[in-house]
Amino acid sequence: MMNASNLVVLQAALLQPQASITIAVDTAYVASKGGQNISNGIYMMDNQVSYGSTGEGTLELSTVVPVGSLIGFNTVPIDTNSGDTVIITGFTVSQGSVFGSQGYPQQQPPINGEPAGAYWIGQAINAGSQTYQIQIKVTVGQLRPISYYINWDPFITAK
Repeated sequence: MMNASNLVVLQAALLQPQASITIAVDTAYVASKGGQNISNGIYMMDNQVSYGSTGEGTLELSTVVPVGSLIGFNTVPIDTNSGDTVIITGFTVSQGSVFGSQGYPQQQPPINGEPAGAYWIGQAINAGSQTYQIQIKVTVGQLRPISYYINWDPFITAK
């Protein structure tokens, strides 16, 4: 028997983003800075270099996708054995309207043992350029975990 939560997992499994953005976080570095003034230790990468994406490995990733593309966003701690977690807590559009209201990123069900919030999917609905803010939560430590909230402004262009 299929219930609503099984339907959501099935729908997410059927969505196959053409563009993938991975955010790898050096959780030890973030903790050493107390979550403040983070300008290193977070590495954004996508699979769109052939379309003109730039800024790989920085906070200033500028992703270029065809209009209509689904865009997957996932977060991972660099040291996967640390027990630390990194999740996306939300997106805000600063300028532009590539996502529009229909393509605004949505959290997806956890996959492959990742924590809830580690994977989101959006869609480039409109042509143009957009600056968006992404917010993440980095949780470090096992005995007394502490969380840090970080945000920055990457870019996306849909052609």
